[in-house]
Amino acid sequence: MEADIVMAIALATAVVLIVNQLGRVLRTMMMHRTVREALTRDSASPELLDKIAQEKSGGSLGDDRIGVVLIAIGIAILGFGLLAGDADDVRNTAGIALFPLLVGGALLGRHLVIRRARGGA
Repeated sequence: MEADIVMAIALATAVVLIVNQLGRVLRTMMMHRTVREALTRDSASPELLDKIAQEKSGGSLGDDRIGVVLIAIGIAILGFGLLAGDADDVRNTAGIALFPLLVGGALLGRHLVIRRARGGA
């Protein structure tokens, strides 16, 4: 497999992860600003504080979606290697595909364990 393909995959993955983290930081900054303004104006109602507490308690809300997307990415990388046809390409892309497949499987497994522990089916 050529190094430029591996670099493109790594670069695309890095860009997606960086954009995701920046989105989380921006959401957190906006929430903190809202709470600060509400506290300085003495308008922090118990409903607002309860809503913030509920949002913080749901820590694994996106684990199932992220897990499914990572598994799909792993399958797509593996499919690309199979379409390339060369035995070295298949082996290399299978190795690359293991990372998103395993992480996606771990996130889905974690989501299912948490949901089962909370009493959800």
